[in-house]
Amino acid sequence: MKTRRTAEHLIKRVREELRAEGPEGGGYSDFIILDALNTALDDLSDIFTIRDTQTFNTVEGQNSYNLVEILGVEVFELIRVSFDGKTLRGKPLDVLLNKSVPEEGPVREWFLWGHELTFSGNVEADKEVKLWVNRGPKFLNEFKQIPDTPRYADEALVSYALSVCYRESKDFERAFQYYRIYNNRKAELLSRSVPQTQRDFLSQMRDDYASPFRGSRRFFYKDYDPRRDD
Repeated sequence: MKTRRTAEHLIKRVREELRAEGPEGGGYSDFIILDALNTALDDLSDIFTIRDTQTFNTVEGQNSYNLVEILGVEVFELIRVSFDGKTLRGKPLDVLLNKSVPEEGPVREWFLWGHELTFSGNVEADKEVKLWVNRGPKFLNEFKQIPDTPRYADEALVSYALSVCYRESKDFERAFQYYRIYNNRKAELLSRSVPQTQRDFLSQMRDDYASPFRGSRRFFYKDYDPRRDD
């Protein structure tokens, strides 16, 4: 049976590796370790993009909503938006700015500026908005929280946290050692995250080589002296 992957479990793994003050590595606070894990998650967000859906209800007269506050994480791509069960069309911000009264009429369009999602039209209260997004992994704020990254990324998270802890204790040699391990594991994760259909078209190094082609001759030579009569 696999161990349940929580923030608390990752912290215990870091402490067991550190063994700074006894077997529990008590010389490092949970805050330092958890902050290091979140920094690693932020760094790995380029590799692990999470496809997610999120719903929220509107507030009467409020046309703009901060996606970071709603989702709790930065949104990389907003794929689709539905308002009260109807799919809206995304428009460039210039369309909204050129409207004389953008708060009038039914809600038909959405606009994105930074983290602000804005609707044009008369926004009524308690209308359900559903978002389809690509986002980064959520930060770990609670001990029972499970990382969004897959299980095989845990080794990279732990290695980065160990590097930070050793740097805090001025053990720069071990800090560099674990940071190098983290970079190696990050490279492995990047290679593993490439889809198979995409991987088939990547250039690959071969461990064998084709034999050289043998050129064809246009003239044939005979092994005898043409001046000599046979």
